[in-house]
Amino acid sequence: MKTYLYIHEIDTDDNELIIKVEPLYCANDSSSPLTVCDKDYDPTKGDKLYFLPGVNIPRVKLKDLSLQHGIKTVRDIDQATHVFVGKNTKDKIVNGHWYYTIKTNALRSILDDTDTVMDDYYRENLTQALEFYNEEEVIVDYHSATELRNSELPFVKRYMNGNLSRSSSVFYTVDDDHKDLFPGILNIELYDESKLLKHINGDDAATIDETMFLQISDMFKSSDQDNHILAMEIMANCNYIDSLLYIEMLFENYANRMADCHTKNHVNFKSLLSFLGKKKSYMYTDIDEVVKSLINKGVFDIEKVNVIMKYYGERIANQGGTDFFEVKSLTLSEEAAKLLNTNYVHQTFPDYMPEGGLEIPEIHGNLTDLNSLEEINDVCSESAQEEEISDEDIETVITRIERNELKSQLIALEEEKQDPVEETNNNQIEEKDDDGFEWF
Repeated sequence: MKTYLYIHEIDTDDNELIIKVEPLYCANDSSSPLTVCDKDYDPTKGDKLYFLPGVNIPRVKLKDLSLQHGIKTVRDIDQATHVFVGKNTKDKIVNGHWYYTIKTNALRSILDDTDTVMDDYYRENLTQALEFYNEEEVIVDYHSATELRNSELPFVKRYMNGNLSRSSSVFYTVDDDHKDLFPGILNIELYDESKLLKHINGDDAATIDETMFLQISDMFKSSDQDNHILAMEIMANCNYIDSLLYIEMLFENYANRMADCHTKNHVNFKSLLSFLGKKKSYMYTDIDEVVKSLINKGVFDIEKVNVIMKYYGERIANQGGTDFFEVKSLTLSEEAAKLLNTNYVHQTFPDYMPEGGLEIPEIHGNLTDLNSLEEINDVCSESAQEEEISDEDIETVITRIERNELKSQLIALEEEKQDPVEETNNNQIEEKDDDGFEWF
């Protein structure tokens, strides 16, 4: 964030220019007012946590976490060892405004123009404001920008072309209640609340597996909203990381039911939403967002891909693929295949070659136990053997090659010793003509 010069009032009546300016501490839309680090957080005894406005951490669960790990929260940010921000923090401590901009040099040119008519009071204020101002642009509100754009004063009009922005941009200003936090929080590491939320339910929290996923799905299918409340409470109190795939699948399937339930406003469920980066006003989740969540949390693997294929494979194929899934091959319908009596397959994408050059057999989604794939085990074992070739192995191979060569030479010599077979004409009478051709 920077301190800009802000024009909040302009008057061009009576052939005189009046400009009122003041400093404004803000950030434009292209740069985030808060920079959050990407580090993980592991609770350690003695840690002092400070939560910025907008962080959703259930107090009861935080108390349990404090007792378990010996951490505590503080009200003074200067005493904190770790400062956390939430996805709603920005909206809590800053306000967005739409402003226009004018180039600073254009404003200086107006001030220095000998034709410019300004009251000494406003001229002096503007001169002092621009004396040590180093930003390339000055912020202008809507009414002031309109006044400049429509001004007929020649010493204003000649400097407006190309210097006053045609469209407005969002600038974030600090809320008055939180000005004491700035600029201090811009110079410290800020942790995302999701780094803490993954520890909040504790190691003894339930894990949503496939069986529980189906049971919770039945709850959402019920017309009784009490079942919906219970389902959302189970989701909010489970082990987030270990249950992540099925949590996201529940959002994919039943986000509309959750949106209609008041439990979405409970602090526990809001914590789950914060961990997942979702908003209670829009919880819709598609298949690609399920995968993206798994990747972002570092739990994306083949086992989870198989689960996704089990429940969404047909839909993915019907829609021709997604950002993360491609339809690799096409085949004929059963009727067409019977007519041609062939198992025709057209491959639309080339095979992916894993890094390292080791060819791995295709893994098919209907295989439940990947460890039982004999081909993969064979390839892996062969690869391991190739990496650990001993001198004895090399000598054995050379001996085998020499024996094969010797055997081939002996067979060739044996064939040369055998008498050649006489050619016959099968008792046919051979007659010769003068023209040199043989007739039978």
